[in-house]
Amino acid sequence: MSQFWALGIEIGGTKLQLGIGHGDGSLVALERLVVDPSRGAAGILDQIRTSVPGLLEKANLTRRRIDAVGIGFGGPVDVRNGRTQRSFQVTGWDDFPLSAWTAEHLRVPRVVLANDSDSAGLAEARLGAGIDHSPLLYVNIGSGIGGALVVDQQIYRGFGQGATEIGHIRVPGTASGDTCLPELEQVASGWAIASAAREIARRKIALEGDDWIVLTAAKRNPDLITAALVAEAAIAGDPNCLSILNRATGAIAYALNQAITLLAPRRIVLGGGVSLVGQELWFDPIRRLVDRGVFEPFRGQFDVVPAALGEEVVVHGALLLARESITQPR
Repeated sequence: MSQFWALGIEIGGTKLQLGIGHGDGSLVALERLVVDPSRGAAGILDQIRTSVPGLLEKANLTRRRIDAVGIGFGGPVDVRNGRTQRSFQVTGWDDFPLSAWTAEHLRVPRVVLANDSDSAGLAEARLGAGIDHSPLLYVNIGSGIGGALVVDQQIYRGFGQGATEIGHIRVPGTASGDTCLPELEQVASGWAIASAAREIARRKIALEGDDWIVLTAAKRNPDLITAALVAEAAIAGDPNCLSILNRATGAIAYALNQAITLLAPRRIVLGGGVSLVGQELWFDPIRRLVDRGVFEPFRGQFDVVPAALGEEVVVHGALLLARESITQPR
């Protein structure tokens, strides 16, 4: 398989990545693009189509050298039929035949499609922080929250259109209705963290109160507040931002405790942009809260660690899936 070449693609709500490699944890070429959600799925497809020639040139390859394409998609997918079910950030992906489109427009012989968190979890299990740890529970905490369960280096897919959707576990917090608790994603995702800070900022502006470190960083425009700005302010000791992060870590720990009780993973890997908040304000509180609330017989049987493969993790997983589609065709 030394001559095997694959294209790995990550399609997210804000980011598009394309990489070429062998599926061994290395990349010979990478392209990272910003997604414009207003252009919908058509805009992303156009970015893919126009980026591939330059990527092949970087890798010094012709299109015919690509044996397979793997895609990690940010939303639920129909793996068997190669169709996206929907995206929660970008319109136009409802029941879209992405594998067939890719095969036709990129002129490649084989395409395999997976959810982006499943792709990332597989990469961490085989190449990153999860090596020699099974079962592995991977949780991606970014603009949304996704999860993957990898057992003996294989993705657990459940029955239907996916599994391990930890971001949709109901958690204690501000209720979104009279009786319905919010989903984890509504409390602890990057979007939720930024949204909570924007609400505080608007109240401060309306009350003409004291200036706020986050508002200053966002040029007094609440719409420019991001989770990264909240994290920076929390690290500086801002009480409002510390409260927002405390709510998020508490919700993450609650969801992980439910997952541990059901799945008994050997290792939990936390990835995604929000996890870059760091040890003191993210990993340490989560570990402490998980340990406090975990089903007692399982205490000490698992650990919680940061992801190891960085921003390209979904691409690495997509390349692994592409390689497997050749070596282990189903």
